[in-house]
Amino acid sequence: MSRRDQIIAAAMRLFAQKGYHATSMQEIAENSGLAKGSLYNYFKSKDEIAMSIFSYYYDLLFDKISQVAEDDTLSSKEKFMKQLEVQIREFDHHKDFIRMQMTEQVVKVNDDVHKLVFRIRAETLNWYRNAIIDIYGESVKNFALDLATMLNGMLKEYLFYIAIDKKEIRLDKLAPFLIKRLDAMIQSLTDKETPLLTDEVMKDYIDIGKISKEKVRKQIIRHIDEMIERLEDESDKNHVVSSDVIHSLNTLKQEFSRNDQEVRKFIVEALLLYLQNLQRIDLTCFVKELKAKMDVYFTN
Repeated sequence: MSRRDQIIAAAMRLFAQKGYHATSMQEIAENSGLAKGSLYNYFKSKDEIAMSIFSYYYDLLFDKISQVAEDDTLSSKEKFMKQLEVQIREFDHHKDFIRMQMTEQVVKVNDDVHKLVFRIRAETLNWYRNAIIDIYGESVKNFALDLATMLNGMLKEYLFYIAIDKKEIRLDKLAPFLIKRLDAMIQSLTDKETPLLTDEVMKDYIDIGKISKEKVRKQIIRHIDEMIERLEDESDKNHVVSSDVIHSLNTLKQEFSRNDQEVRKFIVEALLLYLQNLQRIDLTCFVKELKAKMDVYFTN
């Protein structure tokens, strides 16, 4: 664990135990094994630490969730259940973060923290919503925001019992139990009902999903750039030119660089299939990671 991560972990524990406002930078420094002056080499303020806690935790969570999405042996429903299991395990592993978050003290720190927490909530809701549509089909699309909200609410209450009330609940049973409840809610829907949460009502949440899509697009371009650079370095060292591969990667990059237009999925899939069929060992992991990122991009 890096020194920065140690500071984040110490601050998280203190915020959970004492509350954000009652915790001083001096205490964070002492619990991190640092002098107060040294702490400022890593973080300029307590607000910055709070921001870093949320970013660190959720980046870690969503990275692990994305890894599950790469498993092509699982159905959409199996992937979602496994992702919920990852979310539950991570919450259990970081109980200090959950306690800190559920007290809602840090959310009120400043506007930047409030915006970050809102973005995280919106990304989680959009993730649930897209997974529900993917699993149950377009017929549930109108109710997907309501269903995602109910699932999120149920999960949060169980996590509250575990983290705050310290109830002994079987973590391995929680995700399957919630998915069964989701099945039942979907079966109970009728044509006579109308959703409470429409795209118009939840526009601010959905717009965050569009921002997330832009974030994924930039990640894809960066991922392609890294692969092109690696291939060019290998070509220089071994005097082997991978011109066809590099040309295909540049074409792929150009497709995702079309800021003013939608990315053409059929072109992306054709280029990926070409790279995959080359059966080059140096491209296998790259193609797999890229496919996972593009799955996220096209489902948002």
